[in-house]
Amino acid sequence: MLGLSVPVLVYQLTESTAWLGAAAVASNLPSFLGSPLGGVWADRYSKRSILLCALVVQTALVFTLYYVSNRPGLTVQVLLSLAAAIGFASSVNLSAYQALVAEIVPERQLRPAYKLNAIQFNLSRAVGPAVAGFVLAGWGAPTAFLVNAVAHAPLAIALFLIRPRRLPRTSQSHISAEISAAARVTWQSPTLRIALMTVCITSGFGMSVQQLAKGLTERVYGVDDAGLGILVATIGLTAVLTSIGIAIIGDRFRGSLLVKTGLLLYGIGLTIAVATTDFRTALVGFAITGFGHVLVNVSVTTALQANVPGPFRGRVTSLQMMGIILSMAFGAQLGGFLGELIGLQMVVAIYGGILVTYAGFAHFRLDGLRALD
Repeated sequence: MLGLSVPVLVYQLTESTAWLGAAAVASNLPSFLGSPLGGVWADRYSKRSILLCALVVQTALVFTLYYVSNRPGLTVQVLLSLAAAIGFASSVNLSAYQALVAEIVPERQLRPAYKLNAIQFNLSRAVGPAVAGFVLAGWGAPTAFLVNAVAHAPLAIALFLIRPRRLPRTSQSHISAEISAAARVTWQSPTLRIALMTVCITSGFGMSVQQLAKGLTERVYGVDDAGLGILVATIGLTAVLTSIGIAIIGDRFRGSLLVKTGLLLYGIGLTIAVATTDFRTALVGFAITGFGHVLVNVSVTTALQANVPGPFRGRVTSLQMMGIILSMAFGAQLGGFLGELIGLQMVVAIYGGILVTYAGFAHFRLDGLRALD
């Protein structure tokens, strides 16, 4: 929800696509520090305790964002500062959360559990903006912030109720040494290396487009915030249906095939979305991107979590989260800057072409992504 609500408020204050990119950077750049720290702490200490602490801080900051957004004289600098603080807490939270799954399911069910976890994770990144779009259209950004803050309550309750298994913790050394060790493990494993590369590409040139959605609806399609809500809801609905389909088919299709298909659909969907200024055509294109997004990210995340060594799970997961978040920030910042020069339609079309090109590169030069099977 914040991923859409903050850019909308920034655009209302500045009417600049470049500032939309800056908003993405402010929200996501702190993960460069927060994700590795969250990963190291998750391997050292209780993941549940880390999650609870991060959740309290994150909720307090979102309530502060709600308060200041209702006050007169709000500046974009204050807004982005709070977004950066929330981004740090969120990145710590995400790294620990993704690693927690291995401690709350039986080891024999680890792969299907992580598939389910990947489904809900990617689903939330599609449905959250859709909910935010409708709240923005009806009540504005401050209400979206309030809903987001209150929505943390169910997770807090769940964290109090669960009883994770006790697993061996890593011996404490310098944080940089622990992160470097995780980076070496990731680089030396073809599965982990290709998985990380793929999520960075799809985040940088696929997921980042949602950060620019306000500029697209305003400048390209000529629709208001209600139209923005419909656009992101379309992505979310397709993601829901795709997730259900993946849950049903299980392991009938190889992960490599699902990823390559998802990359092609992601790129084709973006191209269709900006082929004209017709909003209905755009909805078709963005619906296809929701399908492609889930195919790629669920398959990649499942492969990564099924192959990461247990003692490194928190730190390797943090590298994945950092890759997703920083790549999305880079893509949004670059897209916002280029959007002022050549137009957002051209930018999104180029991004779609990059995804299709990577699918071809992966097929011919990365052994067809078989390492993800």
